[in-house]
Amino acid sequence: MILNRLYKAIIGHRIIIMMVLCLFGTCVAGRLHAQTKDKSKGAKVYLDRADILRHHQNDLPDVQVAKGNVMMRYKGSTLRCDSAYLNNVQNSFSAFGNVHITRPDGVIMDSQRAYYEGYSQMMRARGAVVLRAPGRSLRCDSLDYNMTSKVANYFGGRGTLVYGNTTIIADQGDYNTETKDANFSGNVVMRTPKYKINTPTAQGNMETGELHVMGPSVIRTAKGEVVHTNDGTYNSKSDDMTLNGRSTITSPQRDVEGDYITYNSSTGDATGHGKVKIVDKVNKRIITGEDVIYNAKTGYSEGQGNVKVIDNREQRTITGDAVIYNSKTGHSEGHGNVKIVDDKKQRVITGRDLIYNDKTHEGEGRGNVYFIDHKAKHAFKGDYVHYTDSAAIAFGGTPGAEAMDFSQSKDTLHVHADTISMKGFNMNTPQMYRKIYGVNNVRAYRTDIQAVCGFLVSNTKDSTITLYDYPIVWNGSRQLVGDSIRAYMNDSTVREAYVFGNAFSIEQLHDKVHYNQLSSKTMHAFFTDGKVRRVDAIDNVLAIYYYTEKNDTTLMGHNYTETDTLRMFMDKRRQLEKIWLSKSTGTLSPMTQIPPERLKLPHFEWFEEVRPKDKKDIFRRAERKSATTVRNAQVAPPPMQRIEGGK
Repeated sequence: MILNRLYKAIIGHRIIIMMVLCLFGTCVAGRLHAQTKDKSKGAKVYLDRADILRHHQNDLPDVQVAKGNVMMRYKGSTLRCDSAYLNNVQNSFSAFGNVHITRPDGVIMDSQRAYYEGYSQMMRARGAVVLRAPGRSLRCDSLDYNMTSKVANYFGGRGTLVYGNTTIIADQGDYNTETKDANFSGNVVMRTPKYKINTPTAQGNMETGELHVMGPSVIRTAKGEVVHTNDGTYNSKSDDMTLNGRSTITSPQRDVEGDYITYNSSTGDATGHGKVKIVDKVNKRIITGEDVIYNAKTGYSEGQGNVKVIDNREQRTITGDAVIYNSKTGHSEGHGNVKIVDDKKQRVITGRDLIYNDKTHEGEGRGNVYFIDHKAKHAFKGDYVHYTDSAAIAFGGTPGAEAMDFSQSKDTLHVHADTISMKGFNMNTPQMYRKIYGVNNVRAYRTDIQAVCGFLVSNTKDSTITLYDYPIVWNGSRQLVGDSIRAYMNDSTVREAYVFGNAFSIEQLHDKVHYNQLSSKTMHAFFTDGKVRRVDAIDNVLAIYYYTEKNDTTLMGHNYTETDTLRMFMDKRRQLEKIWLSKSTGTLSPMTQIPPERLKLPHFEWFEEVRPKDKKDIFRRAERKSATTVRNAQVAPPPMQRIEGGK
């Protein structure tokens, strides 16, 4: 858009060639005496008319003076002037007053004076020089042409060159008729109906189409493009632009800024180096970085060095040491401290290396990856994460893979496992829900609940967390173990917990020595504000409970009970409020007379050293089973999971 018309401006400088050729045809006449032959060329110069013709050898040696309505002819060209001096010995001539030269091809030159020096091969025109040809003209104060170097130069005040619809104004200009190089200096102005250039200095070549501007330069186009540069090269044939030093390109479509810029308005290619900023106004995209490649037509962009891509249309921001982004194919790729913020999907992803395709909705991350889904209120961490809109898997890294489930109370559930995966169902519908799986060395922490197990399944559909493979759950001073445990969650607290098979509840008392204990085949616990308020135990129930004085924690007695079904209620202080049980047998003993075998139920194990202490402690490996743990699992193993991409 900026360059594709500059070539015509340079072509317009051909007027200098035409002017020189015209003058050259006349200047040769100055070598000759009127009506003498040119021995080298065999051409004649004719002095057709003069009011006065004289020669004074003493006053003007070897000079013939013609005055009054002088007219000369050479090879069809005509020179008219008020007076002329012709020197055959020095091979030169001078013409004065209303010099008017015409050529058969329609080229006309007017000036106040014209000089030709045969030995130096130099032609000079002075004073109100006007050179005209069909469709072009040149106005200047002084014009020189060196026939040896083939360089024509105009100077001495503002010169105006007009070629068709192109106008070039400069204090000075020169042109080489052999190399086709042109130079303009002194407040250069180039104008066409499509663009305008202001520059202190311009250099160009009409064959290659290149134009080099130097100094504070501005290019404005009719389409609204504005280029500011101190050192720029333009190629009007290829539409290539190279800007050195801090430069800017602004337009209704896009803005480009950088220390070094290459740009092509036809292909849409743009590259920048050194604090680059590209603003694509059409696609609503901003790219910054130390080195940037961008194509507005293909949507491809690539950056190196503190890169930031802001896609306002997709509501996505990507930062990193190196970023590749293509809005049309949907491919994005980042390396080195990468961060993707997707406001539309309410996701934030960070990592060493991230790849995502917005069309396939598939992404992959490596190196300390952190994936946060604020809409689904969960997050993943791992050395490797692969995800789609409906599925994800994370594993590896230091300290290891982690899943987080956020609650409205800001009490986040942190879960670690060797492998963590997620699967979504009924995506983009009101019935959408997800399942999160933790496999091997599962450890979870939240302020009101902690857990360890071998395999975990979290289901957002019914807000449940199910633990398999010798699970252990802690709530306050209470520990639950079983073959499998299922907890129903409110947004921020546990609502219910089921223990299936070999259920065992242990509550550590204030003295840290004695424990309330309850074992059965199955157990059902109900919570209020995160505290156990009711426990139901079913089948082969064994219970040990210590009595205390009301409003006191002093232990008063020991109760051992065997029954088939038991239900107990606790108050807010977790003190026994009431109890219901079917036919039972048991004993009540004072604290000093408790039988030693009644202090702990069979298979009693207190795993306080295994319990996660905080969200960082979930990465610690701790054995969940002791050498004395012997029991038969009462639940079938969970089905094998499959993580697939959804639509």
